Amino acid sequence: QQQQQQHHEQNLHPVIADLCYHLSRTSKFSSASHNAAQDHHPVNAVANAVANAHNATPPSKRPALPLPVAAIRVLLNVIRRSRAETMMGLQADLRDASDVMIDFAKRGGPVPVAATTKYLLANRSHIALSSSCELFLNHVTRSSSHLETTTPNFRSQLLERGTRFVEFSLSSRDRISSVASPFVREGTTVLTHGRSKVVEAVLLRAARVEKKRFNVIVLEGRPDAGGAKTAKAYDAAGIPTTVVLDAAMGYVMEKVKVDMVLVGAEGVVEN
Repeated sequence: QQQQQQHHEQNLHPVIADLCYHLSRTSKFSSASHNAAQDHHPVNAVANAVANAHNATPPSKRPALPLPVAAIRVLLNVIRRSRAETMMGLQADLRDASDVMIDFAKRGGPVPVAATTKYLLANRSHIALSSSCELFLNHVTRSSSHLETTTPNFRSQLLERGTRFVEFSLSSRDRISSVASPFVREGTTVLTHGRSKVVEAVLLRAARVEKKRFNVIVLEGRPDAGGAKTAKAYDAAGIPTTVVLDAAMGYVMEKVKVDMVLVGAEGVVEN
């Protein structure tokens, strides 16, 4: 079985193999890129604080790298490997790699990466991939207008800006939770659907950091039962949590006083 798995990995498209590699890594911030970004982002102080706290966490307890960020790291490697001599050629290489990842996600299926690890890119994943790839391609296009693309170092400058884009994206979940958690009020009932790492971060921060008491109703989130999985995290944080079937959402909202509904975004548009 291990030989079959190794054979399958060797036959993967290089872009997909790179994507699987990044998905097997935990998220980590680069202090160098954060220092380089200090003059570019108004929320830089918050981002640096988040990065320092994140890197202080043992690797085994760090969250897995989000799929959109993994995809952007793959595109950064495409920039490194590309032999294109013009910005137009480089953008074509990035678009091709993006199409390969999105097509793979649409087809779905398990991808063995290590002896004990499998990644299933279900149909829904192509939305997150499409969104992140499109945002990064737009970022590259805008960056190219500020760079002298005929000079030998334009590629390194593009990589530097792209790396800052990744690091800024990595800190987004923590920054969103710090902004959103004050909206979770004492004694309220929150309804959420399936598993969203961002929603989970918001509610856990409200309970653990802000010491608020509230109830959570989680829709099971079939087919992967993500809601049942995230309910365990809420329960461990001492949040009274009820898991209900997806089909019962209308009944729950009619019979139970739901004060707030929080759902994650599978994709984010530029504006």
